[in-house]
Amino acid sequence: MKNLGRTYWFTWGFLLLAASFTGLASVKGAFFGGMVAALVSTLATRPYERLGARFAPLLGALLGVLWAIARLYYVQWSGDADDYALARWNIGTAIAIHASGFAGGALLAALAAAQPLGRSIFAGAALAAAMTAVPYGFIDWVDYRVAGPVEVVLFASAPVLANEAPQRRPGAEAPVLAPDEVMTLKESLLVVEGPGGYEVLDDLGRRYWPLWRKRFTYPGNRGGPVRRVLVFIPPDEKSPEDGLPIAGVGKWNFIVGADPKGVCVVRLGGERGAVTTAPELLKAITLTLEQQGTAAAAARASHAPYQFCTISVVRQSPFGQFYLPDPVKAGQPYAFDYDYTDVVRMAQAAEAKRAKEEPKREAVQPVAVPAIPVLKSPSK
Repeated sequence: MKNLGRTYWFTWGFLLLAASFTGLASVKGAFFGGMVAALVSTLATRPYERLGARFAPLLGALLGVLWAIARLYYVQWSGDADDYALARWNIGTAIAIHASGFAGGALLAALAAAQPLGRSIFAGAALAAAMTAVPYGFIDWVDYRVAGPVEVVLFASAPVLANEAPQRRPGAEAPVLAPDEVMTLKESLLVVEGPGGYEVLDDLGRRYWPLWRKRFTYPGNRGGPVRRVLVFIPPDEKSPEDGLPIAGVGKWNFIVGADPKGVCVVRLGGERGAVTTAPELLKAITLTLEQQGTAAAAARASHAPYQFCTISVVRQSPFGQFYLPDPVKAGQPYAFDYDYTDVVRMAQAAEAKRAKEEPKREAVQPVAVPAIPVLKSPSK
C-alpha cells in the first residue's frame, strides 16, 4: 500500500509541476487533471515492480502516451470546438508531460523496492525532468518554425495611366512596406516610387501596388517571428470555360518560405500556378487563395468580374497533422475600386443586337413595283 501511495503522489506532483511550467493548462485544470491521471499510473505499480528499473519506465511512458491521446478524444466528445482546437494544439506537449510523469513514477516504484527512498525519488525526478525538457524543447522549436504568425501582403494591378495611381476603396489604407521587403522585391522585380508610393513592375511591364496586409495567427500561439508573404495576383486571368478576361478566377495553393523571420515572394501564374522565390519548409505551411464562392455561379452566368477572395493558412507538422487551419478570412478584396469593362462581352452583345436588327430591316424594305409603260395617243 505504501508503494501505491508513493507512485500516486510522485506522478501527480510531477504532472502538476510540469503543466504549470509549460503553461499547458491552468492551475485548477492541472490540479484535477493530474489527480485523475495519477490513478492510472498507480494501478500499474505492481507491473512496474515486476519489470524492474530497466523496463518499467517504458511501460510508464506508453501508458502516459495512451492517456494523453484518450484525453484528446474525450475533449473532442465532451467539449466545444475551441476546447478541442486548444487540446489538439497542445497534444504534443501533453504527450511529453504525461509520458515523462508516468515514466518517472514507474522508475520510482521499481527502485523503491530495493533502493533507499531518497535515491529512488531522485532517479525518478531526474528521468521525468529529462523526458519533459527534451521533447518539449523540440516541440517548441517546431512551433517556432511552423506555427508563428503569417502576414500576407497582396499586390494587385489596375488600368491607370503612367503618371497615375489606382484609386482605393473608401476607408482603405495603403500598406507600408518594410525595408527588407523592398530589398527582397528588388531581387526579382523592378521597384520604383510613383504617385501612389512604391509600385512594382514585372517582366511583362505590368504594374502592381500593395493593396492590403493581413496577419494570420494560429489559435493558441503565444507569438513569435512573423513570416511575411508577398503575393502578386495576375491582372489578366482567363476563364477556362469561355476565355473571358475575368480577374482572379481559380484557386492557388503555394508553399510559404522556410525562414520564420524572412520574406517570401509568390507570383501567381495565368494557369493557376504559383512561383515561390523562397525555399520551402517541408511543405509545412500552405497558403490558399481562392475565389469567393458565394456569388460564383451568378458571376459566371453574367461574366461579371470577381472582386473578393478567401484566404486560409494550413500548417502541417513534420510528424503529422497536429495543427488545425487558421480561421479563414473571406471577403477580402483583391481589386482596386474600378469598374470592370468586359470588352469581349460588349462585342458579343453588339454582334447579337446587330444580328437581331437585320431581319427587321429586310422586312420594312419597299417592294419594287414594275413600271407601267405610258400609252401614247395615235397622232391625227
